[in-house]
Amino acid sequence: MDGFSPEPQWQGKATAKVSGPTADQAWSLLGDFCSLNKWFTSLSVCHILEGSNNVPGCIRYCAGSINKANPTESVGWAKERLVEYDKVNRYYAYEIIESNKGFGRYKATLRVQPDPAGCLIEWSFQSDPVKGWLEKAFLSFFESMTRGVAKRLEEEIIGAH
Repeated sequence: MDGFSPEPQWQGKATAKVSGPTADQAWSLLGDFCSLNKWFTSLSVCHILEGSNNVPGCIRYCAGSINKANPTESVGWAKERLVEYDKVNRYYAYEIIESNKGFGRYKATLRVQPDPAGCLIEWSFQSDPVKGWLEKAFLSFFESMTRGVAKRLEEEIIGAH
């Protein structure tokens, strides 16, 4: 033993029910790796930087108004690499590779599952502690973000019919 221990990891999972839309309907929208700005209201930009969308290895750039790690900067941004994409089982996993928002190691999975009332969004993550956040506040933000995505999906899919 060298006396060093790894920095504690944060992890969490948030779920939100989407009433009405089926898992396939929700996935047809959420399954687009570069559509996060349509579902997460504090993001203004989400586009491919490298590779082909929905193909593991591609990198997206996301930017928006939230940046607790550096509040003097008006934009918080991240470059995220798609690690895994499974259309059949309706999930993808990604990791942050660069950011000005206080992230070190961060990997997340977004999954859409069937539910008797419609579908369920499950978003889980593992990360190093995020600069500018307390773990409990980050978890609360993550849960709120997931509920917001579910609400936007309901509005988009139900409103379209």
